[in-house]
Amino acid sequence: MSIALSAELLCATSYDYVIAGGGTAGLTLAARLSEDPDISVAVIEAGEDRSGDLPVNAWGLTGTMLGDPRYDWAFSTVPQPFDDNRVISWPRGRQLGGSSSLNFWYWNHASRADIDGWEKLGNNGWNWDSLFPYFLKSESYDPPSEQLVQELGIFEADSSDRGENGPVKTSFPPVAPPLAQAWNPTFENLGLAFSGDPYDGLALGSYTTLISQDLKNVSRSSATTAYYKPNSARPNLRVITGALANKIIFQDHPSNGEPLVASGLSFTHGGKTYEIEAKREVILSAGVVQSPQLLELSGIGDASLLESLDINVLFNNTHVGENLQDHVFISLTFEVADGVDTLDLLRDPQVLEQERLKYITNRTGLLAEATSSTAYLSLEQLLRTSKVDSVLSKDSSAYKAPAEDVLRDPGLSKQYELVTSKLLDPKEPVAQELYNRGALIFPAPKTGSYVSMLGLLSHPYSRGSIHINSSDPTAYPVIDPRFLSSSVDLEVLTSIAFHLETIATTQPFASLLKGNGTVYAPGDERLTKANVKQHVKNRLGELQHPLGTCAMQPQDKSGVVDTELKVYGTKNLRVVDASVIPIQPVGTIQSLVYAVAEKAADIIKAAQH
Repeated sequence: MSIALSAELLCATSYDYVIAGGGTAGLTLAARLSEDPDISVAVIEAGEDRSGDLPVNAWGLTGTMLGDPRYDWAFSTVPQPFDDNRVISWPRGRQLGGSSSLNFWYWNHASRADIDGWEKLGNNGWNWDSLFPYFLKSESYDPPSEQLVQELGIFEADSSDRGENGPVKTSFPPVAPPLAQAWNPTFENLGLAFSGDPYDGLALGSYTTLISQDLKNVSRSSATTAYYKPNSARPNLRVITGALANKIIFQDHPSNGEPLVASGLSFTHGGKTYEIEAKREVILSAGVVQSPQLLELSGIGDASLLESLDINVLFNNTHVGENLQDHVFISLTFEVADGVDTLDLLRDPQVLEQERLKYITNRTGLLAEATSSTAYLSLEQLLRTSKVDSVLSKDSSAYKAPAEDVLRDPGLSKQYELVTSKLLDPKEPVAQELYNRGALIFPAPKTGSYVSMLGLLSHPYSRGSIHINSSDPTAYPVIDPRFLSSSVDLEVLTSIAFHLETIATTQPFASLLKGNGTVYAPGDERLTKANVKQHVKNRLGELQHPLGTCAMQPQDKSGVVDTELKVYGTKNLRVVDASVIPIQPVGTIQSLVYAVAEKAADIIKAAQH
């Protein structure tokens, strides 16, 4: 297989395209560009191929990969001043397939308003109608059994909203545990029954979402298994793992203001440094953390920062690494009723071994029982069904971006307008709710079984940054998302927290919890106006949906790449990954990154002629 290629042999020839990062977007691009046998592609990936490992494939072990350097970069933020100086973990996939091999499998689509907002930010040709075909191109949907439809109350979308022949396998969880069966009826009892179509860009209420699962073997479908493995024998596709990209190589810097021309990539493998030549383009698909890192290491970024680190400035763009956004979540954890099985049972080594054998032998048991119950809720729905008094204004003028932030980030005003329009629109979600079948709190309880209710802030106002603080490519960048720097984010999260409590005490979900949802896990307690904001700060986390640090926007509106995903100031350097997404959408971003990469492949192919 080409994955075993040595660095020396890899660099003995040149390639049409050299891709930094073999993750979700990078492997999608590599597969699509190498469809033409006359086009050669090389992928440089820091992680190893872990696609056969049990934690990657068994849903119930997904969380065990977090913090494990075999799978996860295990980044963390700097202390967050608006969150009591907490340091928050920041998982990112450090393996072939990137975060498509590390995430929690959810397969949502963004809303129409989210994607149409990209065009309103100045990205002509990037809207829902233009991107939707690429959602379908990436997906191969396996419909559920009639029994599962009944047990989970599965919404069956129009078949035109599901991909049929794409590489990524999607399906619903193979079984319906009691908590999953109780989810949708609980929301219906609150008047929050599902409406719309979650795969056609407009949805509110509760439903069971798809997951990136190959139902034939009840295992994860990732960029590795979907895009790389079926095409790994192509002689024009080369992938090397265990190779860390160091910097982009450019031809001599033109003195006449002409765009920079990328000619290759420097990388380290086995303790040695190599250079690989690109005949057409270099493409960064290193992710929201490392794509801006590579730009800055290579001389593209804020000149003052680069000069302070003795890096030669090739193109000054203060927006590189800025505009960082992410979905934050808060949790509220309850003890489950006797007889309700959760993943907490796996803390017993004997039970873990029994469940491991069940999964390996016949793909059954706790490790196979994925959870994908979710709900999208508008602010009006949150407030109405949790009976919370909100201090949020209904006047859109109250949500203008701070003037000092606009000076630094000229594109922020329009982004705030888009976020505010969704906050005040009763048809647009501001929150996503779900549950974790086990205690998602730290330190984890040593006894008992729990369910953690999770609430995500769909459209944050807070903006942060990721920047290097060293010229050493192995040094982790400084990740500062500035969580809760917007007081609006904190107010919405408090409403979400109260609503999670409402869900826990509403039947039939409440019947599966001790005391009908009134027995909390150690460290949690009943929420009040006096303690709710502190609870939000104590339980705040990020849900692996970061984006925006190489934003696709006009250069004078805080952009790093143009609508063809070319880096400003360069002729043949592109970024294709979540970092180009300019503004946070609702839901998980896995399907969105695949769609962006699929569209990017067509853009790149069109430029060949």
